[in-house]
Amino acid sequence: MADTVSVIIPAYNAAAHIARAVDSVLAQSHPALEILIVDDGSKDRTAEVVEAMPPPVRLIRKPNGGPASARNLGALQAKGDWLALLDADDWWLPEKLREQLALATEPNIGMIHCLPDHRNDQVPDRLTFEHLWDRNWIINSSVLIRRSVFQALGGFNEAKELISVEDYNFWVRVAASDSIIRTCPRVLVHYTRGIGISSNSERFMKASLFNVEDLGQKLNLSREMVRHKQTRVLFEFGGKALFERDLPVARRLFWRAFSQEPNMRHAARLLASAAPQQVLDIRRNTIRLLERSRSAPSPESGQTNGPNEDGWQIDPAHMRASIIDPAFHTPARIDALKRPVLITTIDAEEDFDWTRPLSRAFTDVTSMRSQHLAHRIFELYGVVPTYMVDHPVASQDEGRAPLKELLQGGHCEIGAQLHPWVTPPFIESVSPRNSYHGNLPAALEFSKVQVLTGELQAAFGITPRAFRAGRYGAGPNTGNILRHFGYQADMSVVPCWSFDDQGGPDFRRMTAHPYWIDREQTILELPISAAFVGMATALPSWMTARMFGRRSESVGIPSVMARLGLLERIKLTPEGIAIDEAQRLVRHMADHGHKVFVLTYHSPSLEPGNTPYVRTQADLEAFLRWLDAFYAFFTEEIGGVCATWSSVRDDLRASERR
Repeated sequence: MADTVSVIIPAYNAAAHIARAVDSVLAQSHPALEILIVDDGSKDRTAEVVEAMPPPVRLIRKPNGGPASARNLGALQAKGDWLALLDADDWWLPEKLREQLALATEPNIGMIHCLPDHRNDQVPDRLTFEHLWDRNWIINSSVLIRRSVFQALGGFNEAKELISVEDYNFWVRVAASDSIIRTCPRVLVHYTRGIGISSNSERFMKASLFNVEDLGQKLNLSREMVRHKQTRVLFEFGGKALFERDLPVARRLFWRAFSQEPNMRHAARLLASAAPQQVLDIRRNTIRLLERSRSAPSPESGQTNGPNEDGWQIDPAHMRASIIDPAFHTPARIDALKRPVLITTIDAEEDFDWTRPLSRAFTDVTSMRSQHLAHRIFELYGVVPTYMVDHPVASQDEGRAPLKELLQGGHCEIGAQLHPWVTPPFIESVSPRNSYHGNLPAALEFSKVQVLTGELQAAFGITPRAFRAGRYGAGPNTGNILRHFGYQADMSVVPCWSFDDQGGPDFRRMTAHPYWIDREQTILELPISAAFVGMATALPSWMTARMFGRRSESVGIPSVMARLGLLERIKLTPEGIAIDEAQRLVRHMADHGHKVFVLTYHSPSLEPGNTPYVRTQADLEAFLRWLDAFYAFFTEEIGGVCATWSSVRDDLRASERR
């Protein structure tokens, strides 16, 4: 009789993606005996979605207690010979269970894991205690374990101090037992990178130290062995802090490591953490410069160099791009355009309550199913919009599937939009300031752009070339990072607006004229169309900037200026801007020589209740009428044409070459 498998899926607020995980189990060439979905106190529709699923799916409900308690409860009710673990946002290839069970050739093989699709590790065929004590080679969704072994070891340790490393704790205990851990050398698991899971460094470090102590006691390890491993943990997290230039934390951790094990390596890192940041950056850039080849690849070629061991930094030869610093800018020759052009961009993003604090738990993308409503209007005017896609949309079928269909039909282009709080790696805390990714350390910003770009490539089969900073949060390093990844256009600037009250950029003195952000003219900045309109627009920029500053806004000066017709600030969007205001903006800009217009809105606005601008069905109908009226106005009264960012860039670049 074939071995039976019980699949255990802990689920917390997993309504958006649980079906994909279950479908991947149902598609297995070795059928599962049962699929136990443990709803860990979800606040969304997870239980409702699971209850509608047919056998062998079974729903188990419990109060929220974390994934360890959910897996333990599932294992307690399981009936199969083997337990297969699967996270709700991951999925399997069809041959996973069959290929793993084929390796169960000996009775003392207690656990079999396979390879995930996000690593390139050379994993040993058999993982010993020494291998796993050195590092964690295994992810949850790859594991197949004998139920008898799981029960004998008491399952996962549910201690709160172990949250985020409880799985690693269990793998080490398995390896220390009489059971063998085999490696299936095939990639059979798709791993979703970190959505909804915070990787706060301080908490993770404390959990890692507790884990070593706990394993030392349970496995009766020597104090020297435990102390050495804890010292390694301190040293590794000190290295992360040094990499992020959090020097006080780096000094504290390196000092603890040196105190526990005084040696030259620890002393050298402790001394390095005491150096001024400017000195560290000079060292980093010097190493990078020496290691680079003499002929650096052109950003136009799409070839890039990855970060070195110290992380990503700009070497002196490539310090030549900035979205914000005008010293790098070259105005685009828009006179080469025969007619005014209108570019439509849509921020394709998750649904979240704009009035509540940002959270990594907000990753629902169901509103992407309604994007077709606007395309009925787009088809009338030849609009091919660019969806600026963020990580939650790209990493979930519910988000990317509607866009893949539009892309395959030639009805849209795909760009990137970075929301740092829901884009791995999750090192920074979630805060208003950190929601503007230009405020993050350069290496962390680089890593998030890298992850987002890779996710978009995997989701759509194309490399994105247009970029927008979420919340318009471009910073001093953003331009150089975009050059590194071969981006060709940026749309992160919203003229006349300032976000400095939360630590974001101040664009009040910038205009909507396109410009190249680098002297080589590889990246074109296409600001969102916005301007000051009224009788007082001739005022100097420093004065208009002050009129729309925090102090003046607090006493209502902008509203008074607008009512008097002296000065009003208008952005080209159907969100919060009346159609007559948008028309007045475009007429004003056209009169002042503008030929490139960028219209934008957010994808959740196409379902009532997601944004402040569309609360009811009547609001949605008015929103769609706005789009229809504006495109008719632009093409008929203004005499413009609808275009894509890529066609506009090609025309402007051709004019520069001529």
